Amino acid sequence: MSDQKFFVVGGEYADTSFTEPASGTELERRGPFGEREAKAVWRDLTGKTVDNALVRYFLKAAEEQNQKIHCVVGGEYADSSFTKLASGKQLEVFGPFEKWEALGFWRALTSRSVDDAMVRYDIRKNYDADNGAQPMGKTSGPVTRTIEIKLSGGRAASVQLTRPEPLSMAEAVVLIGELEGALNKFKSTLTTK
Repeated sequence: MSDQKFFVVGGEYADTSFTEPASGTELERRGPFGEREAKAVWRDLTGKTVDNALVRYFLKAAEEQNQKIHCVVGGEYADSSFTKLASGKQLEVFGPFEKWEALGFWRALTSRSVDDAMVRYDIRKNYDADNGAQPMGKTSGPVTRTIEIKLSGGRAASVQLTRPEPLSMAEAVVLIGELEGALNKFKSTLTTK
């Protein structure tokens, strides 16, 4: 058993990305504890809150407190080697987060892309976003992207999306969810010939 100290951190969150506390609440921070005691406190808290999907607790090593050094990185790749991005796609970089925040954000992103085998996200420690990637929240002003879709017979359709800057990680997850909902509503309006 090590002499390392741990905190139990968590509470009720705004959504299942587990990055932002619920409105009007603050996250709890208990400890420091030895490893065995921290696990016992975590087990007790999670057992009492098992019926609320928005409540989550994490064990955090004392030396990791307030270290926002983890990024969630990925996107749509060209093939299953996950080394080259799909044509016209850019590497998506979210963060930096504390380790437990990155894990929650990664879970939210991967749950939304579970049906697409070519989409992959990883958690990377000390990721250098300036090495060819633009992290979310580092640009100035709104970001607008137009997506062109080629249809049969030389016809085309396009969709233009604009997101504000800066955009928090929790807002990004909400935005993705709203876009998916809007797309599903749009699908119901399409008619086939």
